[in-house]
Amino acid sequence: MGEGEPAPAPAADIKIFISGNSGSKEITNSQHRITMILKSLGIPLKQVDISAPGTEEQRDVMRAGAKKKEGQRYPLPPQIFNGDKYCGDYDDFDVANEDDELEEFLGIPRKTPKAVPAEEKKEEDAEKLPATEGAPTDAAPADVPATDSTEAPAAEAPPSEEAPVDETAAA
Repeated sequence: MGEGEPAPAPAADIKIFISGNSGSKEITNSQHRITMILKSLGIPLKQVDISAPGTEEQRDVMRAGAKKKEGQRYPLPPQIFNGDKYCGDYDDFDVANEDDELEEFLGIPRKTPKAVPAEEKKEEDAEKLPATEGAPTDAAPADVPATDSTEAPAAEAPPSEEAPVDETAAA
């Protein structure tokens, strides 16, 4: 490897068994989405088209290692493997992606720290803040009447909004 040449890409252990000849839009979209997500994350992958001539052995490997859904005769693509280890199908991939556990699902080291969901972070922040006595609350005090006569009625619109109505009525 000379100076200025890019380092060779690591060998792709992640295999996506696909069907390049599928009549199912769902299968085609699932295969495309997996490929798109993995490429966008920089995760090297190898697509194995089990519908291509001469790939019967690869198809049998996929069928032997993958799980089939209820009512299916054989497991259908896309199926995901890391080397010889079965990871899951599209549904498993989608759940792992949504839960930010894709690297764990694929059995590869994380590139970035796991994100803390916003709700959990808010709960953690709330637990860190000390509860003070007499702190203001969202609820109105019990001794104040529900309606205050000094406030303007909520139904009235500002005068600027009424002006176009008056002009239309005068015309």
